[in-house]
Amino acid sequence: MIEVFGWVAAAVGIASNLPQLLRILRAGTSAGVSLRLWQISAATTGAWMVHGFLVQKAQMQWPNMLMSGLALVIVVFVLRDRGQRIAPQLILPVALAGALTSVELMFGAMAFGFIIAVPQLMGQGSQLKEMVTAPDLTGVSVGYLGIMLVVQAMWFVFGLLTTDWALIICAGAMTVVCSLNLAVYMVRWVRGRSRVALAV
Repeated sequence: MIEVFGWVAAAVGIASNLPQLLRILRAGTSAGVSLRLWQISAATTGAWMVHGFLVQKAQMQWPNMLMSGLALVIVVFVLRDRGQRIAPQLILPVALAGALTSVELMFGAMAFGFIIAVPQLMGQGSQLKEMVTAPDLTGVSVGYLGIMLVVQAMWFVFGLLTTDWALIICAGAMTVVCSLNLAVYMVRWVRGRSRVALAV
């Protein structure tokens, strides 16, 4: 039963990137989308994939490989939309994934959990900052924000059930920050609707 729960978490995880990708493709803009978040997402999901192989959890192997690929597609779209060169911006995801994997190989899963939480929290923090300061959130997908919260909560529970300290530490912290991101988006959305109603 625990293994099935892990596969459900993996499926939801893969689905988490799709709303954001579809949103920016449909909207034709990356307005309000944090480039840094998606660079970090590509790196951390790559590192989680390696962790999956190290702890022999299939639920964390191929799903994270797919998520890393989807994150890279979003990175490329954002860079093209903003007229930036692609190759230099791919150095960060590759270097970060390598560094995170090195930490796990040298110091173990608990150290990996603490260390990988830092860039993931920074990524979500950069999205939070973008949503607080950006005048326009057209490019942001509320579906992504909601699914991201659900998937982090599910991985936290899976970590508790399987005593995977990397998941417990990282997914627990991420659940808190993802809750903040969704709350900020909803507040901005409600305020925007109120302004439209008052203008009419």
